[in-house]
This record gives sequence, structure tokens and C-alpha cells, in this order.
Amino acid sequence: MPPSPFLPNVDTREALLDAALLCFAKYGYEATSIRLIASMAGKNVSLLSYHFGSKEGLYRAVIQHMLARFAKVFPEGGFPMAAFGAPRQRLRAYIRWFLSDLEDAPAPQDPRRHAARRLMLSELHFPKAEVLDLLQAHLEDSVQELRGIIRTIRPDLGASEVDFWGLTVQGCCLTPLFEGFNSLIWPGSKPFLDLEELAERFTDLIHMGLTRHAERPCGSLRLFTPPRSLT
Repeated sequence: MPPSPFLPNVDTREALLDAALLCFAKYGYEATSIRLIASMAGKNVSLLSYHFGSKEGLYRAVIQHMLARFAKVFPEGGFPMAAFGAPRQRLRAYIRWFLSDLEDAPAPQDPRRHAARRLMLSELHFPKAEVLDLLQAHLEDSVQELRGIIRTIRPDLGASEVDFWGLTVQGCCLTPLFEGFNSLIWPGSKPFLDLEELAERFTDLIHMGLTRHAERPCGSLRLFTPPRSLT
């Protein structure tokens, strides 16, 4: 088979990983066949079994490859209070870091970067059991840092409330990924703000919500309980 015109001239294993990344991102796991990946890579299909053993093994290797090559790495040491001076500024630093990865548009000459972003978003929505441990390990440092920031602002919150606010922070930060959906629902809305202003507005929103006084704890798991039937 001829080499794929979409991929650089790399060794066999990396060529198969890059081809699989493109295929899984475009067609999904179920619709992607081993034969399609081999054709995209310009390699013999038997080499997939040799290097990865099975389709499941290949997918796990693709996620590892994607996280190592394209995913944003959490800064070593996180965002310590000593460096930012106030809990709000520490929260803003975290939100800005989270948004900064979304601000970088995928390089048009490298379809793999766009594919990695698309596949990562898919896994965050519907993580597969085969790669759940990889995703959890990749996200662990940033999640623990966010928990610490929330507890610094509101030390009285229980575990479920901290989790609720963590979900809220990350949900806000993921909003720019849904620009197409947002413009569909809000066709008259303006494009997203620049990184600094977006970080400032999200920080205001979250910080005000965390520090407000309420009659009952905000973030209770009751918020996730379906309403009772009216009949």
C-alpha cells in the first residue's frame, strides 16, 4: 500500500497510531475498522496485531499517544497561594490555564491535532472503560488542585458540594468548545471574548457564587435528583 498523503513519513508504529487517531476521531470507535486504519497508514493490516494485539489495545495506545503528544500538561506545582496572593486570584489562574488550551486553534496543516481535540472531547463525554484509568490519571492533578482552590474559598463545604463547584468551573471553561452549538441556539450572540476577559468573567461568576450566603448549601447532591412526578 502507498503511504498516506495525510501523514508524515514516520516509523510503522507511529504511522499506525496517527492513522488510528484520525479514524477514531472522525468515525468513532465502533465504525472504525482495523482495515481502514491500515489503509490510512499505508501499512499491512497484520502489523496492527503485531504492534497492538487487538482493536482494544490499539485504542488504548491511541489515547496514551494523544495524551502524551497533544493534551495540555498541568503545570508542576499547580497554583500555590503564595504565588497568587488571594484565593480569587488562584481561582482565576486555574481558569485561565484551563481556557488557554482551548484558545490555541488546531494547526490547519496538522489534522492530527484537530482529531486529538475531537477525540478527547468525545472521551470526556462518554469515557470508555478500556481507557478510563488513563483519563483519570491525566486529569488527577488538575482536579485535586481545583478541589484545593474551592476549599480555600469555602472551607465549610462538604465533599459533594466541592464536587458540584468543580463541575461548574470546568463546565464554564468548556463552553468555548461548543461555539457551533451556542451560535445555533443564540444566533445573535457575539463571538467569544479574548482569553483574559473570558477568564475574568468566569472567575467573577464562580467566585460570587461560592462566596454568596445561602439558606442552604449550594451544590447539594439534591440538585442532581430528578423531580418527582406531578401525577
